[in-house]
Amino acid sequence: VKNQCPKIKYGKLSKQNFAKLQKAGTEFKFVTVPTDKLSDIEANVLKMGGSYFRTEIGESNNAVLAVPASQLDLLQTAMKYVVGKEMEKAPDNIIVKDGSDLIPAEDIELVHKVLEKYDIPVISFKTSDDKYMNFVPKEFDGQYRKAIHEAEELKKETENIEVTRFDQIAPLENPGFECFTVPEDEAKELYAAARSGNLDVSFVPYNDKIAVMYDTDIAEKVNDARQRYKASLEESEDFIIDIFDRQITLDMNQLNVKKLNTPDSYFMRVPNTKGQDYIMIGKADSELINGGKTLKTELDPEKSYPVFDSEGKVKRAVNGSELLGYFNTKNRRINRNTAVYKYGTKGEELQRIDLYNSKKNELISVKMCSAEEMKIALSERGLNDDTIAKLLADINKELDAEQREVFGYTAEKTEIAYSDIPNIGEYLAQSQLSQTVIGKAERMGELPKNNGAKCCIYDKNTDKFGVIPVLPLKEVQSMLTQMGYSEISAKEIAEKVVRSYRDSDIEEEPLAYKTFSVAKEHSIIPQVFETSNAELGDMGFNIIDGKIIIVKDDPENYKYMQIEQGTQLAEAEKAIRENFGIVDDISVSEVMKQMIDNDIIADVKTRETKEADVRQLSGNMIEVAGKETGLTRVMPMDNIDENALANLGISEKGVRDIRRSFEKNINEKRHPDKQTLGELKKFASEKIKEVSQAVKEKTPLIGKGQGR
Repeated sequence: VKNQCPKIKYGKLSKQNFAKLQKAGTEFKFVTVPTDKLSDIEANVLKMGGSYFRTEIGESNNAVLAVPASQLDLLQTAMKYVVGKEMEKAPDNIIVKDGSDLIPAEDIELVHKVLEKYDIPVISFKTSDDKYMNFVPKEFDGQYRKAIHEAEELKKETENIEVTRFDQIAPLENPGFECFTVPEDEAKELYAAARSGNLDVSFVPYNDKIAVMYDTDIAEKVNDARQRYKASLEESEDFIIDIFDRQITLDMNQLNVKKLNTPDSYFMRVPNTKGQDYIMIGKADSELINGGKTLKTELDPEKSYPVFDSEGKVKRAVNGSELLGYFNTKNRRINRNTAVYKYGTKGEELQRIDLYNSKKNELISVKMCSAEEMKIALSERGLNDDTIAKLLADINKELDAEQREVFGYTAEKTEIAYSDIPNIGEYLAQSQLSQTVIGKAERMGELPKNNGAKCCIYDKNTDKFGVIPVLPLKEVQSMLTQMGYSEISAKEIAEKVVRSYRDSDIEEEPLAYKTFSVAKEHSIIPQVFETSNAELGDMGFNIIDGKIIIVKDDPENYKYMQIEQGTQLAEAEKAIRENFGIVDDISVSEVMKQMIDNDIIADVKTRETKEADVRQLSGNMIEVAGKETGLTRVMPMDNIDENALANLGISEKGVRDIRRSFEKNINEKRHPDKQTLGELKKFASEKIKEVSQAVKEKTPLIGKGQGR
């Protein structure tokens, strides 16, 4: 049977050390260390001039130190020293989790949460590669491995949780609109299509894109326009553009005759001449590209060039136009099965634009001409206007300045008339959720009907989602628990949810895990008990993760008590009286009232009469609230004050009703020996169980072949 963690823990914080801590900075971290190594760690920290709170949480394998954030490295140094000494003395008693067991820095906080859940002592050291090595006592090795596996599973679960914070502006299941973002080019196409089709579509600049919004009743028409644009874009991208002009490229490995190069020129073989013709290309008129593998130059069609034989002797002179014909005769991409369509390229046009479609294995070859002539040629091949417009723009980019003058391309200018929708981001967020999550995944809980700030939690692990209002951390965690998440999963997801909030969403900031700040010079607790009670004047409290932490300011120390949610009333009352020395019943009831108001106590007894609501705050104190006036009063259950209740608007009969409701409690308190038969039977049954267990523990085991 697994031991349950105690619901009440105690400790002391030295004021002397606290003063040092305040000087070191206002932010502190709680660090868990094994109890049996605490004294050694403390001694080493003090030797190095460090300071800390020693909280000494009892009934646990661990102790907790509160350390200034600036001194975490110093504490780690002390811990390393202690662990090193421990390993020297008894290396077999400590297991070093290194190698494949190293924990990434981004996961260490989650790992520590799971280890704390099972009260497994561990010391973690950061390595040079931003990972953590853990040292674990040998007797905890099995538990540690299971806890690490749980942390890994928890990480997988939470990583696949997608959180979207949005402002609900319409019903989630049927918002009545669609909204998305597109690049400016597509927005212009949609704008043109919307105008030609008389569609009511809004366009709004959003970051570096354009947001498009419209009512769902025209969604099909808008989608058709998008599909047409997408199809034309894909079709234009099927074409490879080759520009054939006065520029030529030569392969240096295959065409250069190095032995005939000169300091100023390259001796190059002319392709398609069966190795008969060669030319000299000046280094000043050319450029080596592709890491020196290719030579690029330009030939003037009107200029005369000498042609050489393989020995370097001049054979004849030819003009640049004839020479270009040897280089630009055939597109290297085509084969004998390629369908070739020529426009103005009778024979082999030297200066032309080739558009090769690899999917269809066809070539459209058009002479270097105007964009209008190119448009006609492409239209004859059956390309639609959108594809042609895209190809003309792409061709224009490939041309040089002189060629662009001949091409004369002018892009059609579309000026979008933008709408003014200040909250377009909210339309985008809700539309995206409605299209991708809501209605597609399985729903957890009900969908909120009212508008306002919401969070959609989409669990990709289970393909489930839930939508909740923007709430404080504790309430989000509670809702996630109701959705079926474990306590630690709910906490992790809740923190992820709260991180998505905007600054204006919630007043209170979520408390960082294991972090607190000094609120004033002599107190680490930001809240005080709202009472003038003298016994509580030096006490304060805080609520963290469903626990109440109470601190009492004694002359030497700050006394520390942590009471977890679900603690029994009698158990908490006893701890307050015995460990904090609270004497007066009214003082105890004030502390208990605070815990009851924050749902710490599990078994609060309440009674209702016609005129009042009554709840029990402690063993002998009650709080009475008048229904008519709304006023309250705390008083002993065995000394109910009629005048005080009259001020709450409660009649004499109402007072008698309240007294009668507590008669049984008062009699049991005054006469504990006079118990009912049922109570006596219960008492006897429990005693029998205790005696039986004691006998079992004392009886020696009987082996085979043995007798008594």
